[in-house]
Amino acid sequence: MTVVPVYVMEEHHEAFYVWSQSVRDGVLAPVGNTLIHVDEHSDMSLPRFRRPLGSIAGRSDLLDFTYNELDIGNFIWPAIYQGVFNRVCWVRLSHKSGAAWKSMNICAKNPARTEFITGSSLAGTPYENAPDAVRMEFCPVTTRDKLRSDQPAALDIDLDYFYSNPYPDYGDRSIEITRGAYEQFQSDRYHFLKIAPGSDVTAEIRDGRCFLRFNQYPAEPARESATEIELRIAGRIRDLAEWLRAAALVPRLVTVCRSVHSGYTPRTFAAFIESGLLDALHGVFAIRAIPFDEYATCPTEACPTEA
Repeated sequence: MTVVPVYVMEEHHEAFYVWSQSVRDGVLAPVGNTLIHVDEHSDMSLPRFRRPLGSIAGRSDLLDFTYNELDIGNFIWPAIYQGVFNRVCWVRLSHKSGAAWKSMNICAKNPARTEFITGSSLAGTPYENAPDAVRMEFCPVTTRDKLRSDQPAALDIDLDYFYSNPYPDYGDRSIEITRGAYEQFQSDRYHFLKIAPGSDVTAEIRDGRCFLRFNQYPAEPARESATEIELRIAGRIRDLAEWLRAAALVPRLVTVCRSVHSGYTPRTFAAFIESGLLDALHGVFAIRAIPFDEYATCPTEACPTEA
């Protein structure tokens, strides 16, 4: 029986490390894979790098690239550009449009290959004959749509698919700063942290110490009890498991992202979602759960993949 490795990570850009290293380990084919991305968010923002993908060396350098060049919203396109995925199914509870496949292209905008452009067609643009252009297929789907599974797949699941905060809820929403930085922030009407979209930063002094405060909005009153929420979460987990079972899908690997530090998965329900999801996956195919840190920091010859 094939045992599927399930890598459990804290934040979603760590999936890029798993995919890249799994290619190196021979668990995932270097080209021609489908990514089944189960997430409330598409995570398909375009990255802008300080150094190119081709500069990545060994495991430690790959880890450094993951943490210093990627974020939780731009880690999928780099894997597509490298050829690992030529098809992406974005699974969401609902989409504005129905399930329909469309072709997309990506290529570098600059000679250093650190900036990118995408589009359904590159014809008529300065990049139409780009030698590095990569074509992929993309489709937004729900569990009411039939899963296309005619090539090897990697399953990628964010816990916020089952229950998501509408806005990120950070646990620690303040950073201590110097008095000079505080005064500069207060006096500059155009301070970049004041005008940056979504930053929502204010400054304050507490007990003689200066802080920047982020996203300090009053909590919305609960509209459901914890029991009602857990019942809804459990139903969504069952629904996803049944969908995967009906597709007879046995992925080469699974990545599970908690998204608690980034504030998208409510921390009060994260453990409940994770436990229920792993149990449900085990009922669909044999799995071995592997903590991301165990996989990312071990010597190559000792790294856990399949049992």
